Amino acid sequence: MWKEEIMLPAPISVPVMLKRLHVDPVHSVDEEKRTVRVPIEKGHAKESLLVHFVSDDKVAVKGSQIEKEVALPHLNNIFLWHRDAGEISAFLKSTMLDPIVERFKGVPLVCDFDLYGCLIKTIIHQQLNMTFAYQLSSRFVFQFGEKVNGAWFYPSPEMIAELETEDLTCLQFSRRKAEYVIDTSRLIADGKLDLEGLRAKEDNEIISILTAIRGVGPWTAECFLLFGLGRADLLPAADIGIQNALKNCWNFLISHPKKK
Repeated sequence: MWKEEIMLPAPISVPVMLKRLHVDPVHSVDEEKRTVRVPIEKGHAKESLLVHFVSDDKVAVKGSQIEKEVALPHLNNIFLWHRDAGEISAFLKSTMLDPIVERFKGVPLVCDFDLYGCLIKTIIHQQLNMTFAYQLSSRFVFQFGEKVNGAWFYPSPEMIAELETEDLTCLQFSRRKAEYVIDTSRLIADGKLDLEGLRAKEDNEIISILTAIRGVGPWTAECFLLFGLGRADLLPAADIGIQNALKNCWNFLISHPKKK
């Protein structure tokens, strides 16, 4: 058993962050205890790391089977602890977005816990309302994944590559979406798509690689960049939810002009 404490470069809004994570039924989040169970896999070993947000700028991590030299970089890829969210907040406070920044001050970008899970979840969520989208992706994980000490692991691409479309349509997948999930999993299982290798590539190259896959469009590729790889210099501009949120923000800004 090992334990590591990490000091963050700037305070974050832990309650808002945990509330957002809790939206996904696959995540094991205890908002009251301020903890998250994070799945991690190395070889055949699977472990549930306990991440405890002791305060807004201090995190404690516990593990045992997988050494911390492997676990901590993995967690950093998810929670992006090396980034100081205060820098972008300070810049935006000098703009007309100041009221919005103040409202959501300190809410960090948190990536999905697994690159394969991120891509598959994003494919599943295409053109669905968020309630049904999360129902569908959680059914997928609960049916084919594995729960280890409170943390759910997405199934392996090799497992999904062996499925028939009927295995997913019975979970209320459309036939076409079932084909997209299985075909993409086969590309990964066959070594034709290296998700970890994408970390070293530029945004435009990653988008070109992903959009060449049947069923993966610009929205899916951009969401993967944002929530899979933590690329913070983009937004999926075609996302209807983002467009509606920007409209609401604009109306809020117009009705609450910044005082000079």
